[in-house]
Amino acid sequence: RILLSLLLIPLIFYINPASGVRASGAVQNNPDTTRAQTILEKMTPEERVGQLFLVSFPGSRVDEKSNIQDLITRYHVGGVVLRAANDNFVAAPDTISTAYQLIAQLQNVAKQASIIPPVSTEISEIPSEPVPTAVPANYIPLFIGVSQDGDGYPNDQILNGLTPLPALMALGAAWDPALAEQVGRVAGRELSAIGFNLYLGPSLDVLEAPETTLLNGSDANVFGGDPYWVGVMGSAYIAGLHTGSDERMLVIVDHFPGRGSADRPVGEEAATVRKSLEQLKQIELAPFFAVTGNAQTSQSTVDGLLVSHIRYQGFQGNI
Repeated sequence: RILLSLLLIPLIFYINPASGVRASGAVQNNPDTTRAQTILEKMTPEERVGQLFLVSFPGSRVDEKSNIQDLITRYHVGGVVLRAANDNFVAAPDTISTAYQLIAQLQNVAKQASIIPPVSTEISEIPSEPVPTAVPANYIPLFIGVSQDGDGYPNDQILNGLTPLPALMALGAAWDPALAEQVGRVAGRELSAIGFNLYLGPSLDVLEAPETTLLNGSDANVFGGDPYWVGVMGSAYIAGLHTGSDERMLVIVDHFPGRGSADRPVGEEAATVRKSLEQLKQIELAPFFAVTGNAQTSQSTVDGLLVSHIRYQGFQGNI
């Protein structure tokens, strides 16, 4: 079964994975932004809608009978997310080589789809001139996303062939931003070499009270319980991902606007955070401020936010 998910904030056209284009300061005068706008204006409504979607799919095959090839060629999806739970990765010792080949095949399908001539659905249409064998089109590479948070299963999707990295909480316990940047640099370098250009993470949730870990299932997949230090360590980790990948990877942090104080795992039902907006600004939202409007450098500026499936009771005025 094909699972669809929506990349919510922001919508970025990743024109060339090797160009290192990311969201930064004054983008209006950026030639890459102009190029993206030109491509957008030439796209059909169907192509524009398709670019909004990241999809997941089962297995590690891409052929004419696969659903993923159909979604890329006919529905123009913007990208895919590879997950171990979907059997997208094979066992050792071929994990890395087959992942590289799979990503190359996915990108090639998207590239070939951009030069296939459109087929008319109107039977009555008879062209007065010969139809060219290929119609030039603007090729938009796929987002290839992965969540690789460290410390092995279940936080990592790729379990063999990469440098073993510590969990986020282990990094947070070190209180060393330089170490967090170094780990991010390693992850960025290795994942981008395989072909990933979209990193889903790290988590910027704040575990204000240790007992909340038992309630919301965050485990060790957070930097800690101090909003300031979560922001500092997260900024360093993000900078490492960007520099390690030579700016070829976009970073989408989670779980905005923060679920560290959630009362249950989000997979069971809509979890609830019982805090006022002012409390959220001081605790849950503080790390997200640190990597967006208050970011110190372009490298530590995040490219997007993964929105949490959660309920904030304070917004309903009944605290």
